[in-house]
Parts: sequence; C-alpha cells; structure tokens
Amino acid sequence: MQKLMSFIKKLLSAQSVRYFISSCAAFAVNYCVALALDAVLGKMTVFSVEAATAVSFIISSQVNFWVNRAWVFRSKKPPLPELGGYYSLALVSFAVKTYVFIEIMVRLLGLPLAIAMPIAEAVMFVVNYLVQKKLIFRKKDR
Repeated sequence: MQKLMSFIKKLLSAQSVRYFISSCAAFAVNYCVALALDAVLGKMTVFSVEAATAVSFIISSQVNFWVNRAWVFRSKKPPLPELGGYYSLALVSFAVKTYVFIEIMVRLLGLPLAIAMPIAEAVMFVVNYLVQKKLIFRKKDR
C-alpha cells in the first residue's frame, strides 16, 4: 500500500498529469452543462448547440482557470494578467472547437453533440497545454 501511495504521489507531482486531471474535470463540467442545456434549449431554438456550448464554456473555463492556476501550474503571480491570457487562448480555442470542429461534425457529418464534443476537445487539448505552460503560466526566468 505504501508503494502505491508513493507512486500516486509521484504521478500527481507531474505537471502534465495534473493538467490532464484538471482538463478532464473541466470537460466533465462543460459536457454535462452543454448536454443539459441542449436538451432544454433544443426544443426552443435552432441555435441550441451554440447557446449550450457558450454557457457551458463560461462555467467550465472558470473552473479550469482557477484549478490550473493553483494546482497545475502553481502560479504565484497576480491572477488578472494570467486571466487575460487564459481567456484569450480560451476564446480562440472555443471558437475553433465550436464553430469549426463541432459545427462540421454536428451540422455537416450529422454526429450527435455527445460524440462531437469529446472529439473536438481532444483535438485542442495538447495545443492548450503547451500555450498555457509556455506563455500564460510560465515561471519567471531566474
């Protein structure tokens, strides 16, 4: 049991593993909120997919920013500049995911949103990690 706990502790010390866990948690929030809103809004508007993904983005991105800042990248810098950088990246990422990948998969290929969202998220995962690590939450040069 001690070896297992030591292994888990070592695993969680890896920034990339913490980022993966943080991203999975934010995706779970995003996914559940988007699907719930799409189910409700789908009967009311032709823009249910866009509205559902926009609202779920706002909620899940806040979860993701604060977890990434505190736990993944362990930033000690003032949060406001990082928040600006994070949302610049997040908005570009959101636009590409929603208006390119999800639109193509849902509107053109006829995939359900429940399948399109995880695919689109996976495509953006690595790019977002690298930009956050290298630009947004980078450590000061010593």
